[in-house]
Amino acid sequence: MDIRETIKNGILLFDGAMGTFYASLPGRAESRCELANLDHPEDIRSIHRAYIEAGSRAIRTNTFDVSGLLTEESSLCREIISEACRLAKEAAEPSGAFIFADIGPAPLNGSAPPAQVYCAQADLFLQQGLKCFVAETLPSDEGIPALAAYLKKQCPEAFLLVSFAVDTDGVTREGLLGRILLERAAALPGVDAVGLNCMSGPHHIRRILEDMDLSFLNGKTLSVMPNAGYPTVLGRRVVYNGSPAYFRSQMEGMLALNAGILGGCCGTTPSHIKELCALLEGRSTSSSVLSARLTERREKNPEKNNLREKLDSGKRVLAVELDPPANDDVRDFLDGVRVLKEAGADAITIADCPVGRPRADSSLLACKIHREIGVEPIPHMTCRDRNLNA
Repeated sequence: MDIRETIKNGILLFDGAMGTFYASLPGRAESRCELANLDHPEDIRSIHRAYIEAGSRAIRTNTFDVSGLLTEESSLCREIISEACRLAKEAAEPSGAFIFADIGPAPLNGSAPPAQVYCAQADLFLQQGLKCFVAETLPSDEGIPALAAYLKKQCPEAFLLVSFAVDTDGVTREGLLGRILLERAAALPGVDAVGLNCMSGPHHIRRILEDMDLSFLNGKTLSVMPNAGYPTVLGRRVVYNGSPAYFRSQMEGMLALNAGILGGCCGTTPSHIKELCALLEGRSTSSSVLSARLTERREKNPEKNNLREKLDSGKRVLAVELDPPANDDVRDFLDGVRVLKEAGADAITIADCPVGRPRADSSLLACKIHREIGVEPIPHMTCRDRNLNA
C-alpha cells in the first residue's frame, strides 16, 4: 500500500517511545537503547510488536541516536542500522505496518556537518530497502534541505517526515522558533510531512499549533507526536506521569488541526497508543465541528498585542526599562508603570536581578502589569540566576 494514499484516506497512527519504554524494562535502565538491536534483539522486536498490537500502522526503527555515533563508529552504525531494519521488518510483516527509518539530530559541533550525517544514514537505510524516513526531535533545520534533495535524487518515491522539538514557548533548544522551522521545511519539495515531537506534552504542543496559521503547509501533512507529559525523577529513574487517558483527551484537539499523522514520543507506551487508536476509531465529533469550536474560542478570546501591531505597522516603539523592587512591596513599581503608560510608553522592560542583586521576579511582575495595567511587558531573564548553581 502506498504511504501517501494511506495518509490521504485517513490519519496514520505511529508508535510511541522506544527509548523510555526500553529503559523501563527490568535491567535495561542503564543500557543504550540502539545497542539493544545487537545485544537484546528480542526486547526491541517485542516493543515493535506491542505498538502494532496497540494499533500503530507505522513504526520507527530503533536508530534514533545513531547520528551521534556515525562519524566515529561507522562500522558499528552500519551494523546497528542493519539489525534495526531486520527487527522492524520481522515485527511489521504480519500486519503490513509501514517502517520509517528513524534519524535523530546530528550532534552539536560534531566533526561532520549535519547534511553529511543525515545523507550517510539515508544511504544505509536505502540499502536495507526502506523508503519512508523520519528526521525527528530536531533543534534546527540545518542539513534538512540537503537530506530532502538527496532522498529525492536517490529514491524519487521516498517519503520524508521532518519533525522539530520545541519547548512550551514554541522555541527549540537552539533558540529557533518552531513556526519558522515548520514553514521552511514545508516549503522544501522533497519533504512530505512536517510536525512537532518531544520536549513538550500534548497540551502545550496543541496550544502551540492552535496559535499558528497553518496555511503554510500548502498540502503537506501535519504530524504531531508529543511526550506523554513532563518528566519527574524517582530515585535514579526518569518517569513520565501523563496517563493514557490524559494523552487521549489532549490529542483529541489535534483532530481540529487536520493532522494526518499522530503518535507519541518520550513516556508514551502501547497503552497511550491504544487510547489514541480508540479515539480515532470511535470519534463521533467530526474535524469540521472541532475546527468550528476552535474558531469560536479564538473569536471570543482574541489575542490582541498592541506592541506587536505597532511593530508590524512599522511605527516607532518606545520601551522604557524599570527595575523591579528589592522586596515584595510592588506599589511604587506599579505606580511607575502607570506614569510611564500615561506618558506614552508602549512597553515596559523589566530587568532580572540587575547588577546581580536579588529583586522581585521579572516574569511575575510582567504578568502583573499586563493583567492589571494593560501594558505590554518585556521581562529580562539572566542565565546566571537560572542554572543549577543558582
